[in-house]
Amino acid sequence: MPLDEFVQSLVKVNPGKNSFLSTYLDLRPEGRGKKLHSIFLKNRMSELAQIFPAHSREQALLARDIKRVQKYVEEKLDPSWKGIALFACAAEDFFLPIPLPLPPENEMALSSRPHLFSLMGQADLFRPYAIIAADSRQARLFWIQDGRLAKQRSLVWEEEHTTRFGRMGLSLQKFQRHIQEHTRQRMKEAVENLLKWAGRDKMEYLFTITEEGMEGEMKKHLPLSLKKKQASLSRVDSRDPDHKILSAAFEAIQALSRERAESLARQLLEEAQPLGKATAGPEPTLSALQSHQVERLVLDRRFQAEGWECKSCGYQGTGGVPKACPLCQGATAPAELREAVVYLGQTQEIDLAFTDNYRPLVKAGGIGAMLKFHISGKKGR
Repeated sequence: MPLDEFVQSLVKVNPGKNSFLSTYLDLRPEGRGKKLHSIFLKNRMSELAQIFPAHSREQALLARDIKRVQKYVEEKLDPSWKGIALFACAAEDFFLPIPLPLPPENEMALSSRPHLFSLMGQADLFRPYAIIAADSRQARLFWIQDGRLAKQRSLVWEEEHTTRFGRMGLSLQKFQRHIQEHTRQRMKEAVENLLKWAGRDKMEYLFTITEEGMEGEMKKHLPLSLKKKQASLSRVDSRDPDHKILSAAFEAIQALSRERAESLARQLLEEAQPLGKATAGPEPTLSALQSHQVERLVLDRRFQAEGWECKSCGYQGTGGVPKACPLCQGATAPAELREAVVYLGQTQEIDLAFTDNYRPLVKAGGIGAMLKFHISGKKGR
């Protein structure tokens, strides 16, 4: 199931106060091979067990969720995984594990809604993409989905010429045409196999690694839809081992994600002024979200801000917790603003982007949004 569908299944679960358990684990062993996530889980589970009165319904539900998380971690983790997110809600009989491409910070939180900030921060790494690594003798095709290698295929071609001037005394000119024709046929075969195997509509990116002179021939056989998604991986060679090629593509995805987020951040910071079409900072951005005015949302990975939520109407605000909700006079409680913003954005299916310590955005409050339309009288930065 694609990540978007997982997230929508998460935001549809609304069990009420303090009954949704969100767990993020860094599964990497430390230097001596010790699994630090096991120590974190043991300590955090003990803390959460003290929240509710003994023998209460809330404690029984939490105990079920903790047991389910513990059982999954003990029995079903893949040694190749770097991280995992687990979401549990016994009140709704809901449990969802999601392996993560990158290790997250260890977290185990109990709240009224799932914590999505860390998950959505890796969303771009879940996008499906393909890699073609080709030379004159072989082509390797890779299909990556949900941050992991899903399929792999190799095409091997027999070498039909044995000397510099070919067999049977071919002239240099004929030999070059011979090589060009073989290159054309092989690149055509590689592209056709990729399209049959992976399709073209689902592919977010196509990374190519070829010998000198083969890149142009490959592009001739790519449909227009894939030419727009194609990018060369210049840091690796077509004969490099699989793991090096996969690592280079993964790093390229991360770089493209950062570039996209920083470009959007620059755009919204230019627009975030009176009568502009963007917001910058927690207060105006949260206000725009609650008014369903946001088109795209950008957060820095270091974004942190104080917030609160009304227990009666659900209205959210920034800063210290007021004595009563300004809208309905209901009781209020502290809220993790970054989780509230991401959750609210996902309920509206808003496109999210994450910068990584991008100073201009951090200076503006660590968050901003492009709006659907201009708002007169809106506060600037």
